[in-house]
Amino acid sequence: MTIAKLISVLFIIALPLMAQGQSIVEIINSTEKAVFETRTYNSADLMTGRASGFFLSSDGLGITMGHIFEKADSAVITTRNGKTFEVQRIVSIHPQSNLALIKVEQNRQKTFSFLLPAKQSFKQNEELLFFTHPIESDDGMTIGPVNDLSYFPYLSRTGLVDGSYFINSAGAPAINRSGQLCGIINVSRNGMHKVLYNTYLLNDSNWVNINIPVKEISHYQNKREYLDSYLSQSILNIISLQYIEAAKNLSKYIKKHPEDDVAHCLRGYARFHYQNMVGSREDMNICYDLNPDGFLQYYFKALFNMSQAKNEEARINLNLCLDKKVDFAPAICQLALLNFEKDKDVKTAFNWYSSAIDADSLLAVAYYERARLRMQHSSDEEATLDDINKTIYLDPDQSGIYSIRGTIYFSNQDYLPAIQDYDRAIEKDIKDVHAWFNRGVAHYNLGLHQKACYDWERAGKLGNYDAFKYISRYCKNVKRNVYGR
Repeated sequence: MTIAKLISVLFIIALPLMAQGQSIVEIINSTEKAVFETRTYNSADLMTGRASGFFLSSDGLGITMGHIFEKADSAVITTRNGKTFEVQRIVSIHPQSNLALIKVEQNRQKTFSFLLPAKQSFKQNEELLFFTHPIESDDGMTIGPVNDLSYFPYLSRTGLVDGSYFINSAGAPAINRSGQLCGIINVSRNGMHKVLYNTYLLNDSNWVNINIPVKEISHYQNKREYLDSYLSQSILNIISLQYIEAAKNLSKYIKKHPEDDVAHCLRGYARFHYQNMVGSREDMNICYDLNPDGFLQYYFKALFNMSQAKNEEARINLNLCLDKKVDFAPAICQLALLNFEKDKDVKTAFNWYSSAIDADSLLAVAYYERARLRMQHSSDEEATLDDINKTIYLDPDQSGIYSIRGTIYFSNQDYLPAIQDYDRAIEKDIKDVHAWFNRGVAHYNLGLHQKACYDWERAGKLGNYDAFKYISRYCKNVKRNVYGR
């Protein structure tokens, strides 16, 4: 590691980790010891694949990318200090992310350094340290922020990241300020799009048991099929809003796996987003024929219904989805929204949002909707703030969330934090009329009359007629050219 790289890391990552008595240098060194490169070879000892990876336990359990084993007869990992170990077996595979859990052979009961998963997921704009592949990045490290966030079935909450590294860095760990594992990189084949999987996937129910030596994988076609990366690549494309590319990858996957109902469903979803309605309907029908008990086609149909303002049809499809998968959090939340619009049953909606959170603690919209209910129908201000803060952590772009928190501060006469939240609300939505109006009142209560009148002027132009009453009453002695600019 160069001194320049170390200095940049010191500036961006953290001060010493006081809780564990570790310096940042010790954090980096211990992390590097847990990181490795995986290489796979065929029977002629020709390399067939390479990816990044890291250890999860001292006994040699590690994470890397699954697709590199598809044509492999042997595999080795090489640690950052140059030591090489044989990969004994593929333990399990997560098909939707293409992550693979592997077991590395231990020499003389050697223990390996390993990474501890963080308790909290990464957040938007958080600076992370990525231990990317050494041939693709300076000293095998890249520092960068989580640019954006996405939520998609099977992967839950993912991050969109960037950097000048490519496909060999797939499987690389992301380290937060506490020196803990908070994400795992995957990269599109062309290297243009990078996503960050959250570490919650390590305990996900979609892992498929493989438990087979690498040298024997070629003898088990049914297990080797789980190593196919076209499915995970297509989901990566969808998260990156590359719907045509997603459909192409799914077509390649379906050619090899024509009976995979989920693949047809995903392709139907991708086709819908680039207006191939005929192809989308065809895929959804095939999906239903292949597996009428699948949940995903009903969820996607509900999303399509809602995009066309067909809420009754959406409600039917969401109920069908939950009949097939009762704990599917996005469907629980969407159905609660639709039902509440219709029947205004606060208690039932509240319980449904709570159920969605229990099913997936990373679903920001569930915290947001529960916060809105609490705001309007509960006196538990502390619980409301907890839900709002959780929403902001998980999705700071959630529409209206800063206005809600600003209103709580405002009601407690905490005008400065209220104004800060209204500033954020207006920055994200310049037409947020409530933020303009309430910020005006907060400004006025702090004696900032010119700013107050300016805010009310903007609120009035957006349709809040009470704002003109306030201007008439409180802005008579304020020059109009000051606040009407």
